[in-house]
Amino acid sequence: MKYINSKKNSDGRLDEDVVLELEYGDLISHFDSISITSSDDVKARSFASLQLRAKKAIKDLLSNSNSKLLMLCGSSLVDTNKVAYELVTKISGTAPSICFAPSKEQCFGSNNQIGVLNTKGVVIMPCSHLIDHPKWLGLVNASLETNQHLKLILTGDDTDCAALNMMWTTLDHVMRTDLVLEYPALGAVNLMAGLIKDYQEKFNVKPFDLDAIKLMCSWSSRQSGDRRYIGIPEIRLCDLVIAASSYAQSKYVTYKNVLKAIGAEDFRVNSLSVLGLRNHKDNQILLATRGESVGQINGLSVIETAGTSYEYGEPVRITATLRAGGEGDVIDIERKAELAGQIHAKAMMIINGFLSNEFCQETPMPVSASLVFEQSYSEIDGDSASLTGLCAVVSSLANLPIRQDLAVTGAVDQFGDVQPVGGLNEKIEGFYKICRLHGFTGTQGVIIPISCINQLVLRPSVVNAVKKGKFHIYVVGHVTGAAKLLMNTIWGDENIENSIYSKICDRLDSVSNERETKSWWHFW
Repeated sequence: MKYINSKKNSDGRLDEDVVLELEYGDLISHFDSISITSSDDVKARSFASLQLRAKKAIKDLLSNSNSKLLMLCGSSLVDTNKVAYELVTKISGTAPSICFAPSKEQCFGSNNQIGVLNTKGVVIMPCSHLIDHPKWLGLVNASLETNQHLKLILTGDDTDCAALNMMWTTLDHVMRTDLVLEYPALGAVNLMAGLIKDYQEKFNVKPFDLDAIKLMCSWSSRQSGDRRYIGIPEIRLCDLVIAASSYAQSKYVTYKNVLKAIGAEDFRVNSLSVLGLRNHKDNQILLATRGESVGQINGLSVIETAGTSYEYGEPVRITATLRAGGEGDVIDIERKAELAGQIHAKAMMIINGFLSNEFCQETPMPVSASLVFEQSYSEIDGDSASLTGLCAVVSSLANLPIRQDLAVTGAVDQFGDVQPVGGLNEKIEGFYKICRLHGFTGTQGVIIPISCINQLVLRPSVVNAVKKGKFHIYVVGHVTGAAKLLMNTIWGDENIENSIYSKICDRLDSVSNERETKSWWHFW
């Protein structure tokens, strides 16, 4: 990282308006170096073997005669039933029964057959099945009470487990355990190679070379949302490994094969994202990536498509205007039009709080501002645009133009501190695509919270653009740093001429004095 027009105080601390630019090396995910050349060099490790918490819980269930029921909470990204089956088989040496959707007779028996809950052994059943048949819960209690040899493992994601718990008070007193999907990046290459080796044995996929394994680790870091960890959505990981293997023409799966598999997965669900780019190309969406403008700023948002849950970044133009009088607050047009959620409304109130604390602690604000997300026709929510909106209002108050080649994301508190936000990679990539579409100028980039650096696991195209100086990523910790970079002016104070702060103070004083000298009918 390098400092952008920032200096340290006499005591060695950084000024509030510090701005740092991330360099190529800051964006590279560094995984541990180990002496392997491919996944053939390691021992196979299944996803179930990583679940130490679940393994210990199942051991306790099987060894304790008083324990009859275990709640295994997983995720929709993992085949929880398969994990439970593998762990029980390995620990007990006996394969359990999996009842995906048994009938009442299959569960509890009838005159002609013995129910699975009346037999000896371990039974695995999804929570969702009992949620669909709440009248069976009493019969399950009876089976657990009368069958001394029964061990029941209920599986599901957090939603299903919580729903069943509300219906069935028996679960208040049973053992519970979770499946873990995130692991430290330290040792990630070895771990990923072991998982791939397991898929080689189970699905006859080709071995991965070292570069391909490292790319899989980067992909997994993106799933976790933190490059210090790798996320393992086991079902998607397995599908990606099989797809990458199908593209391999040589003995080993290479970096390019994995990249092609990731691109193919993206291509299947990115039609709305492509449509958005087409609208930008046809100038149906007005968004500038060069020049300057007062009260206009580029924000960064994330859209999740229904059905596929595909997330992509969509830049948005936010504008702010002023008028004398009013209640002296920032009017949120989205909220007035009932197109904003409660978190967004809270963020707008925080903007009011910062402006009042900074400029109007003793007297009311003599002007009111209006803030709107232009060309937004659906409901929005979240506080990740509060830094963006605040900078737009500050630009209007100071009458200073904002650079349109930069886009901003970040939440703020009432003291102007920039707080972390989510969806950072998608947001950055969304603005990068628009800049590429309009043509790079060499000055374009994004401003993000400094606390979000560890979230960055960007696509190779963006990282390479940063390396070549075509695209820039700046990090800030306070609104003053973002304002200085956007308006090419220091924040300063009332004693520093032509600073942002002094310009706003002069503007507010001018409006107040004008209102005092004019009679009431001038404002009728």
